[in-house]
Amino acid sequence: MKDLILYGAGGHCFAMVDLIRSIGNLQVIQIYDDAPKNGTILDVPVSKYNGEDLSQATICISVGNNEVRRKLSEKFDADFPILTHPSAVVYPSVSIGKGTTIMAQTVIDADVSLGRFCIVNHNATVAHNVVVGDYCHIAINAAVAGGVTIGEGTLVGAGSVILPGIAIGKGATIGAGAVVTKDVPDGAMVYGNPAKIIR
Repeated sequence: MKDLILYGAGGHCFAMVDLIRSIGNLQVIQIYDDAPKNGTILDVPVSKYNGEDLSQATICISVGNNEVRRKLSEKFDADFPILTHPSAVVYPSVSIGKGTTIMAQTVIDADVSLGRFCIVNHNATVAHNVVVGDYCHIAINAAVAGGVTIGEGTLVGAGSVILPGIAIGKGATIGAGAVVTKDVPDGAMVYGNPAKIIR
């Protein structure tokens, strides 16, 4: 059993603790946070981070926000494992960057490339030949069709659908339930069916 530290004690942390327990060969021994609100999460102690040396630790960043996750990943020179729930279907040809988390009941199809420190959340589907940049979050029940590219730091909202071959820029936000039928530029926020740029 290998010891693991989580950084981030918000809502996503609860899911991460149980994900890690389901894997079976890891155990969460400590959770750090910049401003903790709980003393424990699912019986794991939570502490304020006060500059402890984590260079030899195995860490998972348990934060859903893409930009915060990026900053934390750059703060620590540590071992960041790839974590995959046992119920996820991940095809053999998939490539996955360090620190990426694949949650329960997801499907990652053939020749998908997932960047570093991504989250593919519960019941999401990522079809063949998709390229996902670093620090992306594909939320629950999202469906990404074949040949899509998703730029770094993008949030693909819950229950959204991205049609085949679409290019999503960096730092974009795909609103919950959106159906994306056209390319989305960097930094844009889109909502609706069909999705339209609202910001």
